[in-house]
Amino acid sequence: MNNLLLLLIFSISFGKAYAQSQKITIDGTQIAVQVSGLETRKQNEPVIVFESGFGTPMQHWNPIFNQVSKIAPVVAYDRPGIGDSQPDQQMPTVKNVADKLRKVLQALHVKPPYVLVGHSLGGVYVRGFAVYYPQELAGLVIIDPADFTETYDHFGQYMLDVGLSKAHVDSVMAQRRVETFKPNPKMPTSLQEELQILFNLRRSEFSEFNGKPLPNIPISFITSGRFEPFPNAKPIDEALFHSKTKFRIGRWIKFVDTVPKGRFFYSANAGHFVHRDDPGLVVSSIELVLKDAQMNTMSK
Repeated sequence: MNNLLLLLIFSISFGKAYAQSQKITIDGTQIAVQVSGLETRKQNEPVIVFESGFGTPMQHWNPIFNQVSKIAPVVAYDRPGIGDSQPDQQMPTVKNVADKLRKVLQALHVKPPYVLVGHSLGGVYVRGFAVYYPQELAGLVIIDPADFTETYDHFGQYMLDVGLSKAHVDSVMAQRRVETFKPNPKMPTSLQEELQILFNLRRSEFSEFNGKPLPNIPISFITSGRFEPFPNAKPIDEALFHSKTKFRIGRWIKFVDTVPKGRFFYSANAGHFVHRDDPGLVVSSIELVLKDAQMNTMSK
């Protein structure tokens, strides 16, 4: 009897979930995954699926992975070219990432419904999954995402709000509207591709999502309030961060208000990786979405 079978028997016998790491082959590419609790999943029970941020391996979910696995089956994975997954020949567009994730879940024999939990760029990707495959979702948890509600005019609003002159703002915005993506040769190709996709989405003002309503599913939206200085940061950068946060919160509340069971959470002490800095908030938000999803199922 092999070790994996022994692990599954032990898990089922004692009612505990254990994280299992493996690699699966999707379209000729090896994809690293980590799962827990799939062998004891109940019929139609939602599965929690983690979608990481830009260039971020799935290990960044470790602060909450085990705790979440106690309340529902869990799947985490590395997108192609990230972490322990091999690169593939596809650009990581919103549609391609959604299709790849579906193939990963199908290879693991994990049928819908899913609660997708996306951080940063992953928040954009799970929003996109809701555009293309809304019928497969039981809920969404979006954590400090790249702002898919943002337009060019919003950037000007932030700069004016911190006291920059209109002439300066007009000059910066004129340049921003014509700038092109500049690859960084020192960066791995897969990360450059993700940056290019995000650049393209921002350039189009996230037109891929415009006019696409959310499905009627529970949503938790979480954002951070702590500025994290980057190398060579200037005082105005912190002012811009807080200005962006102020205006974004208003738009994000309107976003979650489009569904009956939408919730918005703000963590003042958390930085961008909210699930690391405030793990209890993220776990509780996932629990709320699961409970709301269960109520939706019972009411049908």
